[in-house]
Amino acid sequence: MPVTRTEAKPKRMTRQLTLSGEVANVTPPSSSSKSRSKSSVDRSYANAILPIKPEFVELIAERKKNYEYRKYHLKDTVTRIWLYTTAPTSAISHVIITGRAKTPGQVCDPSGVGNDDFDNGLKVSKFGYPVLGLYKLRTPLKPEAMKAYHVSVPQMYVYAPEKMVEEIPLEGMEKLF
Repeated sequence: MPVTRTEAKPKRMTRQLTLSGEVANVTPPSSSSKSRSKSSVDRSYANAILPIKPEFVELIAERKKNYEYRKYHLKDTVTRIWLYTTAPTSAISHVIITGRAKTPGQVCDPSGVGNDDFDNGLKVSKFGYPVLGLYKLRTPLKPEAMKAYHVSVPQMYVYAPEKMVEEIPLEGMEKLF
């Protein structure tokens, strides 16, 4: 015989404790899944911001690295990749002009660093973004300045705020190639 519930299931109260074991003062989460401040920022889905190590920025600038490889797929609308160069630079320093992502076996260009390994499936990365052009910001955008555009230091990628793209146009940057 099936069991029928006669009363509502009691709500379980949870509480968060501090490291010392005391009950923490916690604000309950809001009903929306996204915070109001993040959802109010208009994003440009043609511009993505990615973290990159300084040595790879140098290889791109020297035209020795002609693809940027990532584990994740950016939207096909992305035409510019803003490079957040990690420490010691710690700033958005360059912008790559790019095209649609390629997958292993599609690059077919042994001239660039890592291209053969990518094509042969030897990299963890599954998407390669061609480096079609490179611009250098005249003044690198440090984390403090990024906050004005509601951008924090990217751990993976984030689509750039439209305001940032409008206020820091390519025309004001140094074209490297």
